Amino acid sequence: MVSVFSVLAPLQLAANAPPWVRRLPAKVRKACLFDSMPVGIKGCMETLCWLILVTAVYPLLRAWQANRRTSLIQAAHWAIVAWGAWGVALGTAWSSSLSVVTAGSYIGLCLTGCAGVAVLGARRPGVSAWNFVVVALLAVDLLPLAKEVLTAKASHLDTLHLMCVAATIVVTVLNYLPTRLAPAALLLAAGCGLVFDALVADSDSVNRRRRILEIGWLAIVCVPWVAYWSMHGPGSAPSEFDRLWLDYRNRFGLVWAQRLREQFNRSAAHAGWAVVLRWQGLRLLPGATLPGSGIQEEIVATLRSLMKRFRSEEDQPAPTEMGGPAEGSKRT
Repeated sequence: MVSVFSVLAPLQLAANAPPWVRRLPAKVRKACLFDSMPVGIKGCMETLCWLILVTAVYPLLRAWQANRRTSLIQAAHWAIVAWGAWGVALGTAWSSSLSVVTAGSYIGLCLTGCAGVAVLGARRPGVSAWNFVVVALLAVDLLPLAKEVLTAKASHLDTLHLMCVAATIVVTVLNYLPTRLAPAALLLAAGCGLVFDALVADSDSVNRRRRILEIGWLAIVCVPWVAYWSMHGPGSAPSEFDRLWLDYRNRFGLVWAQRLREQFNRSAAHAGWAVVLRWQGLRLLPGATLPGSGIQEEIVATLRSLMKRFRSEEDQPAPTEMGGPAEGSKRT
């Protein structure tokens, strides 16, 4: 019964509550939190957000394990910190002050953007030093909140800082939009967009802004699970080369994948190989035939060599032939 009535929690007992709510037994109202919950913020939506947020430990742990021997480990750490920040943001929902709720959500947005920016510096050497850039970005983003704390005066989030945070999130979304993580990127964009809308909509009622935040939180806490399902969904590469390439592309996103693709194509042209690396994988040039096994090994070795700055030695599998059906590699 509690779960049924919790859905109706926003209709808490108040002066304008429906008569049927007032006629509920006192124990039922207490169990359903009708008597104590602020309008529209503590109810089924928030409970669902907390449930998904807590269970997201599993996909985040799997992501950390999958990238612990790659240069993305720092970005994974930032993502975990951002996940914790959204937990704090959900915790602020119990506050009756909307300014506290928006401050918690703003910190979550800042750290989410930092996690995306951390990916842009995920290359050895220099991946650790890139953290100083990310920390500096975070410090700049949090200046409005620091000013409010130091001066003990309420201050509004200015447009410049909101645009700075929004830019980092847009870059993050665009970086993963052409990969298998596109569903998670789009969901992140939708959730963060709703949170931004609640932050800037000063003219809207408090209840409406809180409800927008709830929906935005729900979308954001679902991102780790959507990303996990996207990466572990059905899919097969026609060759060992494509498996390595697609795994790298989906992990590092557009910026680094495009750069590595250009480097490989230059190496292939210099070596005289009749292949070209497309976004979907390795393809033969028009009229070319499948290279011999020796050249295939060299091609795979070249790709591994270009990936050394992104993977540790322990993470490098033993060289294998490209393999796969010839017709799968003849597309251009």
